[in-house]
Amino acid sequence: MTPSCERVARAFRRGLSSYHAEARVQARSAARLAEMLAEQGAGPRIDRVFEFGCGTGLLTQALRARFEIGDYRSNDLLPEAAAHLPPELRPGFCAGPVERLALDGRFDLIASGATIQWIADPAALLSRLCTHLAPGGFLLLGGFGRGHFAEIAALGAPAPLSYADPEEWPELLPPGLRIAAIEARREVMGFNDLPQLLRHLRATGVTGNARAGWGRAALRTAEARWRAEHALPDGRLALSYVSVHLVVSRPG
Repeated sequence: MTPSCERVARAFRRGLSSYHAEARVQARSAARLAEMLAEQGAGPRIDRVFEFGCGTGLLTQALRARFEIGDYRSNDLLPEAAAHLPPELRPGFCAGPVERLALDGRFDLIASGATIQWIADPAALLSRLCTHLAPGGFLLLGGFGRGHFAEIAALGAPAPLSYADPEEWPELLPPGLRIAAIEARREVMGFNDLPQLLRHLRATGVTGNARAGWGRAALRTAEARWRAEHALPDGRLALSYVSVHLVVSRPG
């Protein structure tokens, strides 16, 4: 793995046991993705699925709850993610960076939730993956827009490479595909103090590429500034999630 992949893997490995319970926004995003796919006419049966960045299975569960699925293949950077899959799906799991993963055949659905922002070159990855998208098939993606974690960015912390707003997505997709549906949803979470907020981030692994590196004094200063500039009406610290969902189709 590259140094960047190794950092992300360490962060998500630390948060793997807590991710499923803590990633409430990501869970709602996964449910919405499955809903949007159904709205665009997929199913009720999908014969062959590939999901990358499956993590603890939020999108896996959402898709299987809504659709009858034949062959389900999945991938995650962490080998430990396989333990979070139902036993019948584990033979179709492959660990490692998706950019290097060899795929075989065509898929009726290629899907991913809350993963694409960690990919350094999403356009190159999607171009390669979509050579395996069957005619009439769907690409289903959940990512984050540029207003995501705006409060962290305002304090000068670096962001992952690949936040993209809905209007930017046509440039990231390979030719021959059609965006069937796309949306952005903003949700603000509140935290009592900055340590609680940072524990939430660590529990969901999102500090893999964005480590503030605050010492105790800097933490107090950052919290005071956060509270002055980004407090909710009840005084808690605000943290903005901007989820972007898209359904892309390949004409049959």
